[in-house]
Amino acid sequence: MALKQGDATVAASVPAAGVGTVVSKRRGYAGRTAEQLAAERRQRLLDAALSLFSERGFSRTPIELLCSTAKVTTRHFYEHFDSREAVLIALYEQINLETRATVMKALQVRGKTIEELMFAAIDAFVESCTVDTRRTRILCVEVIGVSSDMFERRRHAVHEFATILNLFTRQLVDAGGLPPGDYWHSSMALIGAIRELMIEWLMTKERPPIDTVHGQIKGLFRCLIAGAGALNREAAKLEA
Repeated sequence: MALKQGDATVAASVPAAGVGTVVSKRRGYAGRTAEQLAAERRQRLLDAALSLFSERGFSRTPIELLCSTAKVTTRHFYEHFDSREAVLIALYEQINLETRATVMKALQVRGKTIEELMFAAIDAFVESCTVDTRRTRILCVEVIGVSSDMFERRRHAVHEFATILNLFTRQLVDAGGLPPGDYWHSSMALIGAIRELMIEWLMTKERPPIDTVHGQIKGLFRCLIAGAGALNREAAKLEA
């Protein structure tokens, strides 16, 4: 069983990352068009932001340092981004897009049970977020407390991945693996638990293997399934 991507994606309600002036068409250089050169400069800025924001922190990284690290001028910076926060937003959205694609790819495998697919999606999510600890820090630490706009974007991303989990809970209900009920808030809580586990893993000086985190997350989901069944049985006894 494989989920279609459209079934597991929330309609985008948050605007794209803030950008500055649209780059006008100009002559290229060394066989590359002006548009290609602009795209390369933009990506260099994002690459520099990934390293600097994760090492120094977003609040302690001035635009001038971003530009010098990316080897671009401040004029070129403002052709792509209207602020330092716009760089963070673009980086955050890029990482989330890559993570979402990794999760959706894991869901295309056929011949797996609902529970196996659910755990494959969780594994893909955690793996994509932790394959580079700089990504983990951007996703889980540096975006906290930046602005109301960043808060809404983070909330939107949490809702997207919670929607995927909630699809699985509905399928588990249909298959008899979970008692009937609405598991949306449970899905949201589990996404929060996953992020907190990743933060704890990131901040630990002697990090355990990431497989340990995978095992803990799967244990949480099994607790949800077992607990919902136990509560349902207890309610049935009280009604009898």
